[in-house]
Amino acid sequence: NAQAISDQKKRVEAYFKAIDTAVQQASTSSCLRVVDHILSGDVSQWVSRDTLQYFCGALGRLPDVSHKEIAEYILNRVQPRAVNFEEQVTLLREQLASLFEKESDWSSAANVLAGINLDAANRVLDDRFKLGKCVKITRLYLEADDASRAEVFSNRAAFLLSTCKDEALSFEYKRCYARILDAKRKFIEAALRYYEISQGPPSSSSSSTLVPPAASSAGLAEEALGCAIVCAILAAAGPQRSRVLATLHKDERCGKLALYPILQKVYMERILQPQEVVDFAKVLKPHQKAKLPDGTTVVERAVTEHNLQSASKLYRNISFGELGRLLSIDPLRAEKVAAAMISEERMSGTIDQIDGFIYFYNENEFVQWDGQIGSLCNDVNGILDLMQSKGYNVEASQS
Repeated sequence: NAQAISDQKKRVEAYFKAIDTAVQQASTSSCLRVVDHILSGDVSQWVSRDTLQYFCGALGRLPDVSHKEIAEYILNRVQPRAVNFEEQVTLLREQLASLFEKESDWSSAANVLAGINLDAANRVLDDRFKLGKCVKITRLYLEADDASRAEVFSNRAAFLLSTCKDEALSFEYKRCYARILDAKRKFIEAALRYYEISQGPPSSSSSSTLVPPAASSAGLAEEALGCAIVCAILAAAGPQRSRVLATLHKDERCGKLALYPILQKVYMERILQPQEVVDFAKVLKPHQKAKLPDGTTVVERAVTEHNLQSASKLYRNISFGELGRLLSIDPLRAEKVAAAMISEERMSGTIDQIDGFIYFYNENEFVQWDGQIGSLCNDVNGILDLMQSKGYNVEASQS
């Protein structure tokens, strides 16, 4: 009975032997009895803390199922006194998160890590540790398709970036933030973030465990570049999207990607055919194919707006019926999409609801028209100046 030993050091050693015996036997019940004893009121806090620290290290020798069960049991037992076992609780939560990651249970892994008190008053944690945990929790929530919770920890990580100069962690934060923008369907911003990432991934010698060892710098850059192309294509049609597409099209690296043919066609403002859309949809993530309130999907909306913008370059005017056939949608929906794009100044044109026609305006035509008016005005002023120089009183004649 270790409790009967008066010398505290020998008592702790006796507890260590009891833990080793229970772990060696791989007996979950024996381990739980040891936990109950060392966390009981009969054992001093100092002995409990040292013994529990040793127990946390020994759990790794158990099978994953037993490891998980005992770790969860300990966390439940120490919950009322968690403030006295901050270090041990952190270690247990990290172990549990790793076990959940093995099972691809991303949500449980994130929730376990989120329970770590990063602002504990009784111990000092450096900013790199806090940043690493916030970024990892963000990534795990993203794997679980929970962008809302991911954004909470991403915001916490953003405050730590200025005080922690770690290239790998900063890079992983940028990847997570781009994925959050992507998940929230802010595709223009996401495309720009992904493109930024593609230009500066960390070196392959990075020691951070957040960057997969097998992922080389070139591989990360190519992945980010592909994501940038996808987001740019899915973005709302308009001048901003055109600028991003132009940037990507000029990048020589894009020419080596499988997505380049559709990028080129979208950049050249050509109408996408149904089979091309089907092939493009195969590379999309679930949230990029999600249903919208109007019953269409994200990719369908993007393609419809793109094809409408492409049509505006081909036609001066077109009926809603013909436009609907061209876009493979209902004429009424074609009218609504066109009205939205015109009202948001993403496309120039006017709608004649009486005749059922839409009239497109080419921006170059406006520039040419303004130039012609300016030239005419300059010619008139030149004639008036010439008349004035010949002695003709222009001002008197005007009055």
